[in-house]
Amino acid sequence: MDKVSFRKKQIDLVSEFMKSDKAQKEINDLYSQLFDDPDFQTAPSIGITLSMNDEIPTFPIINQCFEMEKEVYIPKTFSDHSMTFIRYTKDTELEESAFGVREPKEYQDNVMDPPDLMIVPGLAYSEDKNRLGFGAGYFDRYLAKYPTKTISLALSKQYYTDTPWPVYVLDKPIDKIIVSKDKADADIQ
Repeated sequence: MDKVSFRKKQIDLVSEFMKSDKAQKEINDLYSQLFDDPDFQTAPSIGITLSMNDEIPTFPIINQCFEMEKEVYIPKTFSDHSMTFIRYTKDTELEESAFGVREPKEYQDNVMDPPDLMIVPGLAYSEDKNRLGFGAGYFDRYLAKYPTKTISLALSKQYYTDTPWPVYVLDKPIDKIIVSKDKADADIQ
């Protein structure tokens, strides 16, 4: 199946799953696994997006980072499909991007490229660490330019044994995918 078709199918699948009672249980499990992860615990700076609908909420992760006195950086995207990471605090003024993502309004100061650990969003992940993103290629381009440690969080409906979408040379694999324990204990798709 081509990426565009698989992406649409995956968006519908995740959207439906996020309405279920099981989704919150899996999300809580993913938070717990992430907060116990040695790479997360030792990273002084974390790169993370501000979540949108039907994504794992990132504010509990950001709040945990603040409690652990970590610096938090969020992406600012540009029309050439590049991005940079800007320090995020509770006082950061935000604006909505063309994709509907909340980003820092000011981005000349407090830049860190790359943060020590990036929590990379996506629609689907595979056992061999492939990631299907949202289609614009921002993270793949960024990670090609600024290699750093990466972690992704995968709900049961987002994790596959094999990679059912095409993987291209520009697609960057994820270093570590934290999978919902429900998925780890169940039959993998």
